[in-house]
Amino acid sequence: MINPTEAPEALTVDEELVLVERAQAGDKQAMGRLLAAHYARMYHLALKMTRNPVKAEDITHDACAQVLRRIDQFRADARFGSWSGRIVVNCALLRHRKDKRLVLTDELQTPVTIAPTPAPERLASDRELLVLTDRFLRRLRDGDRHLFVRRFVDGVSLQGLSRETGLSLPALKSRFHRARLQLRAEQRRCRWGEVAA
Repeated sequence: MINPTEAPEALTVDEELVLVERAQAGDKQAMGRLLAAHYARMYHLALKMTRNPVKAEDITHDACAQVLRRIDQFRADARFGSWSGRIVVNCALLRHRKDKRLVLTDELQTPVTIAPTPAPERLASDRELLVLTDRFLRRLRDGDRHLFVRRFVDGVSLQGLSRETGLSLPALKSRFHRARLQLRAEQRRCRWGEVAA
């Protein structure tokens, strides 16, 4: 049983690719190392989506089972962590749909507060902001966009990125700082997110 609170094994990109190839060839030990290295991140993603530790654990187990079944579908043009993260999201959405179909009895039913749906204008504005941000990130020097995504989308720690890339912590901090300053300057220059008067 993998403990989601244990520090995961840090794998370099090359080590991960070797483990994936071995797992796709049927090596159970390689599959176990891959899941152990990514289990905590998968669990925390499920917990972020459900805000319920029990459901998060169930979803993570479902996702691990899907990874085991679908490992042959994994393609090396993506990172294993991103691929397994998408499986977690799909498992969480599937479980949510199943839970909504449950009919609660009077004893079990509790009042539910539904979060207000954002206005269509806000959704469109947020989407536009994401597109603009992505366009900006694509213009960063080679490698910076990947680092930015790994840090702020995949949630990899600076220490984890340092182990993955071989870059020192000061070098990584400098690159992130420079990218943030450029992003902020671009945001001001193009007036992203400002509401039209």
